[in-house]
Amino acid sequence: MDQCSSLAAVMAGGETEVFDRTDLTPRERLLAAFDKPATVTQDVTPLCPFIAAAVEIHDPQHPARQRAHDYKEAVAERLSETAREAGATNPEQLGEQLALLLDGASARTRALNVETLATAATIAAILIDNAIPTPEPATPRINHDGH
Repeated sequence: MDQCSSLAAVMAGGETEVFDRTDLTPRERLLAAFDKPATVTQDVTPLCPFIAAAVEIHDPQHPARQRAHDYKEAVAERLSETAREAGATNPEQLGEQLALLLDGASARTRALNVETLATAATIAAILIDNAIPTPEPATPRINHDGH
């Protein structure tokens, strides 16, 4: 199972979905979307079947293309929702950026036959860090009497 179909399975109610994991913070869930699925046994993650369908089927009205479209929008929305939970200043933008990065990693992995998820995860961490403000450190309070 590849990165995309692994996400597809969980969105369809299969295994535990990365976006619903309670053992991870929202930021960690965003990064976990770039983990190589445990179900992948090959050295290289296979191409996302939704990307493959969209590339091979030229008619945008074809049911398979519509399913690919709907799925890709749903993934971007889940990424945006998680980015919102993490406190991103522009969660929709971050969700779209991460979705594009996932799709690009899937296509590049296929084209080069070299795993690219680790590189994509590094880029994702930079995007996430730039989009989620770090909390200001608490300043010590001084009493009015100077103590």
